[in-house]
Amino acid sequence: MKARKRKFPSKTQRAKSFLESHPAASVDEIAFRFGMVKQSVYALRNQLRKKGWQPAAKADQMPTLAPAVHIPEDSQEHKQTGIEMYEDEVDSTLDARAVEYGKFIEGAEVIQMLKRVVQNALNNRDKTLAHDQAESLDMILHKVGRIINGNPDVIDHWLDIAGYAQLVADRLNGRIR
Repeated sequence: MKARKRKFPSKTQRAKSFLESHPAASVDEIAFRFGMVKQSVYALRNQLRKKGWQPAAKADQMPTLAPAVHIPEDSQEHKQTGIEMYEDEVDSTLDARAVEYGKFIEGAEVIQMLKRVVQNALNNRDKTLAHDQAESLDMILHKVGRIINGNPDVIDHWLDIAGYAQLVADRLNGRIR
């Protein structure tokens, strides 16, 4: 497969260049300015640190810099970079998710194994779940898989598990959300 050439630097390259020239920029500022998730900015900063770059001390970081330049959607520059900007967003999102959830292929393996265990147990007992119960269990298993495969300290995983269980409990008590 032939690598494609980019006319413009990627979002990550632009953010890296900005970070190098603005060491006092906060992670929030970089994430906002370049449409990145914070985890990607932290990863970028870590890459730069390995090369000897030092960010400003936290107390010296500026909370915000000048507002990001907005490129109107009907401009020629936007039309030329629209696809590249979308590809950068997808790449940056997937990279950030890998930090939180682990590698997708490994997580998928864990989640599918968990779902097979539950489905086999239901089949062996000749049980059928209501749609909301089945979906809730699937989502809970998905979150358990993310905990096993990725970062177990992400509080959202645990809150999501509680939320999916609460939805079924509420429905069983007559409260449908």
